[in-house]
Amino acid sequence: MKRKLLFCLLLGLALCGCQPKEEMTPMAQIQQRLTEMEGYSATATLTRISNKSETVYETRQDFKSTGEYRLELLSPPSVEGNVTIFDGVTVCQYNPRLEEKIRYDVPPSSQRNELFLGQFMKNYLQSEGVAVESAALDESRCTVLEAVIPSNADALASEKLWIDNETLLPVRLVLYDADGKERYRLDYTEFTYNPDFDENLFAIPE
Repeated sequence: MKRKLLFCLLLGLALCGCQPKEEMTPMAQIQQRLTEMEGYSATATLTRISNKSETVYETRQDFKSTGEYRLELLSPPSVEGNVTIFDGVTVCQYNPRLEEKIRYDVPPSSQRNELFLGQFMKNYLQSEGVAVESAALDESRCTVLEAVIPSNADALASEKLWIDNETLLPVRLVLYDADGKERYRLDYTEFTYNPDFDENLFAIPE
């Protein structure tokens, strides 16, 4: 089933490449944009939802399709400046209030980070049962992609991504637990495909 899904997606993209962009369906344009993504930079509001409360953070994300990422917390003030960097081998977490860095190697099976759009795409392509639908979100017409999250320690089971049909930009990413309850929600405020990254952005400082 996975091979069939991937084959259908690639075939669809091949056919899309033969059509003028204005003749492509929104879904075809979205698939093409996402599969051609080599990285992105974004700011987003992250809401972490527990059984008792919600915690909201303003974040900046930088991600490369090769796996490297950088996540910085911009607010609230209590966590402002906290940075997590993955250089492909090692994760480093830095808290400016403690003036210390915590480093640890990441086993290959644990390199996934579900808060990044690049990981959603990997899950989407590997999911046996994916859904595509149209939905209205904040008065914008969106296409919604759904993927299954492989078993992990956070008990996250599935996720949905809302993409604006006109701008082809991500609007919202929601991660659900096995009971279908929202656990994390990312609302994107700015998003740039394939930016020119500074070569030191994903380097772990000494």
